[in-house]
Amino acid sequence: MLFRSPSRNRRVERSPRTRLTLRGKPGRRARWRLVGNALGLAVLTLGSVYLGLAGWRWAQRQFLDSGLFALQSIEIQTDGVWIRPDQIRRWAGVREGENLLLVDLPRIRRDLELVPQIESVAVERVLPHLLRIRITEREPVMQIQAVQPDGTNGIAPAVYYLDRAAVVMPSLPSTRPSATYAQALENLPVLRGISSADLRPGNTVRSRSVQAALRFQELFDQSPLAPHVDLRCLDVSSPVTLEITTGQGSRITCSYDGLEDQVERWRLVQEAGARMAKAVASLDLSVTNNCPVLWLEASLMPPAKPKPNKPTRPRRKHV
Repeated sequence: MLFRSPSRNRRVERSPRTRLTLRGKPGRRARWRLVGNALGLAVLTLGSVYLGLAGWRWAQRQFLDSGLFALQSIEIQTDGVWIRPDQIRRWAGVREGENLLLVDLPRIRRDLELVPQIESVAVERVLPHLLRIRITEREPVMQIQAVQPDGTNGIAPAVYYLDRAAVVMPSLPSTRPSATYAQALENLPVLRGISSADLRPGNTVRSRSVQAALRFQELFDQSPLAPHVDLRCLDVSSPVTLEITTGQGSRITCSYDGLEDQVERWRLVQEAGARMAKAVASLDLSVTNNCPVLWLEASLMPPAKPKPNKPTRPRRKHV
């Protein structure tokens, strides 16, 4: 009795490890419950999304296949003479009966703008049944006389054209335009000295000499010289100077640089000659400190031809 240890209350005096274990069991159950709830919520969310997408696809098929927006007509407007409406319709690659909402408008615009004669394209869907295509053709400002292979005789003469952006345009189609428009094309200045390798329809000629010739023509058309002088030929075969021939027989030499100043000097020389009843036979504007000029009697030079009015290209509409 003396050495017997006092009785211990096992219920009260439990070890710390036992108490920690007992406390951990409810916490573990709570964590598992939380994980289960999260998984259930994720499954419910994924199921809802799947059902929603499936319902949307079903509704979309019912809506698109109902014929409510079936393409019934294609309206084509063009302001030029190179491209026919049936060609535009074929290149657009759309057919009546297709769903108008599914027509790829950027693809149509991109494909049509690859055609060398076309400058810009506007494509518009007009619900519920109309597709509208508006074509703006390139406007030629120069002609290039060349030859091309011909299966019968080997080679044949051909006329190409350049627009303001130096894009090469092919010869006129077999369906000739109006006589007025054809005459205006024949009166365009002739560009000579261009490489035959550049004469590919749709190619943009980026050579410095050709760009300068186009810039010179633009400045000339805006100057007071235009009503009194016919610009007939621009020769870019020289890498240094631009050689110009007028309808009156004058020969003008220009540098490729400083074109604005050279056109203005030509105007001053032309006006000085008119006061003396003289006409310019040759003029070298590439010389910067003076203007070497050869005069002729004005009566010996043919007068300038009346400039034909620029024809308005008809806007054709085809449905």
